[in-house]
Amino acid sequence: MSEFFLSTRFFTRLPSSEVDTQKQLNTFKVIIDKLVLIDPILSKWYINNPIGTKPPFDYPFPSGKADEYLINSRKVDSFQSFSLWNGEDNSNFVAINFDTFDFRMNFEKVFNFDQIINIFKIILNNIQCQYMYLNNDFFTEINVFSHRLVTTSICYVPVRIEENYLPHLYQKVEIDTEYNQGTILVFDKNWADETDDLKKKVQENSIALVELGVIPEAELPEGFFES
Repeated sequence: MSEFFLSTRFFTRLPSSEVDTQKQLNTFKVIIDKLVLIDPILSKWYINNPIGTKPPFDYPFPSGKADEYLINSRKVDSFQSFSLWNGEDNSNFVAINFDTFDFRMNFEKVFNFDQIINIFKIILNNIQCQYMYLNNDFFTEINVFSHRLVTTSICYVPVRIEENYLPHLYQKVEIDTEYNQGTILVFDKNWADETDDLKKKVQENSIALVELGVIPEAELPEGFFES
């Protein structure tokens, strides 16, 4: 079964002061509180292997002990990720990482279309993103522009996209929140089908989106880590 990676690109690295770290932890809790309602495999979370033991079920998140561990880890290393695991080691496995330079989820389950859109919305309602995309080996292999981040069948761009801008568009969801103003783009309802038809849609849309200047360079921009 293919593993999926929901990835983001921030505009710049998040600040890492003690106050900012606490704010980011609070934001993380809000995101997790919303995610648990989407699917049973997202209902329980644990700090991902905090002390070298497996499984780390003694560090449930959120909890006072988990909060303390994450805050202290970030004090020691400002690049340390808030890393969670849902306690599963099979096809129901899900992991989440939130650090000062991106937010990531990886999983194997093929969530349905509405679930994926809701996951995107939850993140975009709480974290400012330049780009968000749901990647796997298929999309990486068919990527048209190696110097750009991968274009995938569901992605978010920080601009309004009219329907006639793209040759293939199943649905678009406009986002207008405190943190983001843009569009979630869905090229095909069957977003995970690794077919020639989906390949064609993704590649032709990728060309159009790069022409619009909304797919970031793969390399982080100069000054990204200066916060």
